[in-house]
Amino acid sequence: MKELLTEWRKYTTKALNEQVPPAAQQEPAAAGAEGAAKPAINLTNQTSFKVFDGNPQLAAQVMTSLLQGGEFFKQLQAAQGGEWFQIKSPEVLKKWVDSIGGVEAFAKRAAAIGGKIPEQGLPKALMPFLPLPNDPKSVAKDPKDVEDALNPGGKYNVDIVEKVEAPKANTFVGLKAPGAADYMKSGFKDGDPNDDTIEVKIGGQFAASKAIPTQTNILFPKGLGMAVMGSPRIEGGPLGAYASTKGEILDGHHRWAATMLNKPDAMIGTTAMIDLTKAGMVPTLKHLTAIGNALGNKTKTK
Repeated sequence: MKELLTEWRKYTTKALNEQVPPAAQQEPAAAGAEGAAKPAINLTNQTSFKVFDGNPQLAAQVMTSLLQGGEFFKQLQAAQGGEWFQIKSPEVLKKWVDSIGGVEAFAKRAAAIGGKIPEQGLPKALMPFLPLPNDPKSVAKDPKDVEDALNPGGKYNVDIVEKVEAPKANTFVGLKAPGAADYMKSGFKDGDPNDDTIEVKIGGQFAASKAIPTQTNILFPKGLGMAVMGSPRIEGGPLGAYASTKGEILDGHHRWAATMLNKPDAMIGTTAMIDLTKAGMVPTLKHLTAIGNALGNKTKTK
């Protein structure tokens, strides 16, 4: 875990300083040209934007082939699996490509997304399921309960500063479960009721181009489909997820990718932004997972 965290932090530092990989600033070769060679990839439901990292030429070839229709376009549709974001025809795709400035613009943006994806993402088990007001799967709805748990002065306050080990994911689910209420009030019992303070910004926002993804499974067929078929068009707006105060997004990666394709400078809003540095990223994420559990949300660990 320490090795993973070290590598991931190296990546995030680089991502903050390099919004677009140098190779992505080059003009794609023969972008949009008729008769372009078929890309040396097959599209599946697991094809990642990572394949375009430093390779806008490949992104241009992929889009050019998709616009020609045929078997390659059918691969895309099969990868999109009949979901709401399945692109209906090459004509629909062409209209969208023209609207964002053409194949070259798409290629640069796809390469920029690929360049931001870390080589190793944070494990699924570290992704907390925190309160989401508009998510029907979220039992907990109020993000202010998270702010309360991370700061003194309310009905909750978790003991984080003393580095108390967070319980494993799903040790308890709901405040009536044994141990949940004691955990949520542990900061009241550590001898200093005012020291357990973690910064939380309810409803923060930042430009999509400044965001730092924390997961690797950002899928090209899904992200492209959401960018094209989103109604209204996905250009920023609420991400429906949490992020760090440095712009590290914890969920909503495909909505972010769709925004990057449509309008990279658009502002994306978060449910809340949480400081992951004061107590350390991994310890804080473990506590956030336990907080989500205590508030009623069961975490996916796989």
